[in-house]
Amino acid sequence: MKKLIAILLLICFTAVLCACGETATETTESSAASAEESATASKAESETVSETSKEEETATFKVSVVDASGNPVEGVMVQLCKDTCFPAKTGADGIASFKAEITDGYKLSVLSCPAGYTYTGESEIYLESGVTEYTIELSEGSAE
Repeated sequence: MKKLIAILLLICFTAVLCACGETATETTESSAASAEESATASKAESETVSETSKEEETATFKVSVVDASGNPVEGVMVQLCKDTCFPAKTGADGIASFKAEITDGYKLSVLSCPAGYTYTGESEIYLESGVTEYTIELSEGSAE
């Protein structure tokens, strides 16, 4: 009796699928293809969000080096450090730039000054959270 009911259910199921124009194999393949398309779309969205997050996690830190009159000083070696140090030299505009992750714990220091200038400020400047632009003032005169 149980076998008869199972066979009748199988026949009904097959008839319903045929009426819809699909076989059980087509339904399975269609479902698998649909699931694969969904997974691919999800992965693409995930990668886009990930790239956006990475862009948002980094910033350009700008260090302006000026003399006592506020004029830019070219050729000053500064460095930005956390786990690794990144040195940079100021250009004609007196600016050195660093692209780094936005996290706490960075420190900025002056490595060397061009002839005629000295730096008498703090040896290490700890960067404040969220601040990406700093100005360092040099004194005119040579170090003794």
